Amino acid sequence: MGVRVKLVIKSKFSGTSVHVSALVNTGYEVEEPEILLPRRLAEYLNIPLTPPEARTLVYETPTGFYRLLFIPKGVDVHLVDVCVEVKDVHITVADHEREVLISDKLAGALGIQLINIAEGIWRHERDPLEVKRKSTPPEYW
Repeated sequence: MGVRVKLVIKSKFSGTSVHVSALVNTGYEVEEPEILLPRRLAEYLNIPLTPPEARTLVYETPTGFYRLLFIPKGVDVHLVDVCVEVKDVHITVADHEREVLISDKLAGALGIQLINIAEGIWRHERDPLEVKRKSTPPEYW
């Protein structure tokens, strides 16, 4: 099933924001908080997808190497119902992905703790230990 959480993503370029369900992807390992957006969502948020704001980087995934667009510090991300926000989050944009993906560093910065991935159960780091939150349904772009 995976763990999905509700986010508000706000473009620093246009001020446009959107509520989305995002998949916490522990295999999406990066150095700083980063979020992967499907191209359709990036276009909806009016994120620039050409230089000088965007550049192409090669990412290694379990299924091979992919060239993705990278836009540094392009969005602010708010974890709904917990009132935690991470500013200046890096963006990657993928043509082949349909879901928003949260990197390991962004999940940590948002305070997301996975309890039971198979059942989609998580909690926030400030929640009491007995609190168990359920995943939101997937959302495809």
